[in-house]
Amino acid sequence: MQSHGPAELRPLLLLLMALLGATGGSRAQPQPLDESCAPAACGDLTITYPFWLRGRHAPSCGFPAFEVTCSDDPTGATPPSLSGSYLRLIDIRYGDRTVVAFHASLVSGGACRAMRFNVSTSLALSPLAVSAANWELFFRANCTGAPLPPAGALPLDCPGAGAWSVYAGQRYDPGDGSLAPAAPPVEPAGCNFTVVPVMPGSELRTWDDYAGIVGRGFLLEWTVPGDCAACNGTGGRCLYEAGANAFGCLCPGGRVQPATCGELLSVTLLLPLRIVHFVLTIPGGNNRLAKSA
Repeated sequence: MQSHGPAELRPLLLLLMALLGATGGSRAQPQPLDESCAPAACGDLTITYPFWLRGRHAPSCGFPAFEVTCSDDPTGATPPSLSGSYLRLIDIRYGDRTVVAFHASLVSGGACRAMRFNVSTSLALSPLAVSAANWELFFRANCTGAPLPPAGALPLDCPGAGAWSVYAGQRYDPGDGSLAPAAPPVEPAGCNFTVVPVMPGSELRTWDDYAGIVGRGFLLEWTVPGDCAACNGTGGRCLYEAGANAFGCLCPGGRVQPATCGELLSVTLLLPLRIVHFVLTIPGGNNRLAKSA
């Protein structure tokens, strides 16, 4: 392999510096990031990707199903709603990809409303799913040949529905097969039943506890594509590209990358190196550099 002395390499170094200056000049003065999707406050919550705040953010700032609407309650006592539904947001835990929410009709409608309620079915097409970490309120009636309800179960008599018993259980089966197969079945055989997810640690001692339990909400987990933390870590801001139905990372200068802004930086740095490599690999490339210096 032919070696090159300092004098021969000098034109090459000058060319490399010129190319780096040409491609990196725009980075010498950082361009501002588009603030249209910046985090926004809604009561005590911070709304950012994958959620977006109606009236403040464009729909591309988050997933369509994660639209948040702030309540116009002047007292601030009414939590924001999710996608115009009965779900009210209490907390958003971005690090865990979970939210705490309650169903407004359960809180206002009393315990008899729960017998016509199926939260898992209402979320069937949503990126949100009821977490298996929840506990449950178990409603059962008209049992034949099934064990008696556990001690402490409360009686419930609803018009047109007959006598029910209600008790709290220490697990919730989301119905997606995530529980171990060896676990006993949730529903007692030969019973009418319904299940309401509640936060772990909930206890139903008297009916006075009911409103507080359902008002504390339950855990929901979300699954959306893209690593927003990685995008933010490279100076970008996360968004949703509706045309591609995909995650995007908005970078300074307005470019959208599929994952992080580091991809754009890598291309910028590799381009001059590839040009220099091309010049050196063609016959007489180094001599041409020397003549042009």
